[in-house]
Amino acid sequence: MEVRRKIRFLLEDGSEIIVALHDNPAADALYDMLPMKLTFEDFNGTEKIAYLPEELPAGGSPDSCDPDVGSLCYYISWGNLCFFYQDFRISSPLIPLGNVESGEKI
Repeated sequence: MEVRRKIRFLLEDGSEIIVALHDNPAADALYDMLPMKLTFEDFNGTEKIAYLPEELPAGGSPDSCDPDVGSLCYYISWGNLCFFYQDFRISSPLIPLGNVESGEKI
């Protein structure tokens, strides 16, 4: 049985979002940075973004991503996390980190 790392995002209202991480170097690096406090903001009516205190590694991770609703990704160009709440097109500067498994809607 495959064991996947999971992370929990605690929201200000006390609810939580559980994300099952993918097996890639960027997701591993994010996990190793925890715990941390982030502030998310809406971006383009498609995603919620937050800036990380340091970059995640791009090497060894998929070279593109086609995010769906509930995808957690890393945008290499700006160094931010992205929670997608709308479907989005395939994009080469995005690294897939994981998918929402349970919790509040984003």
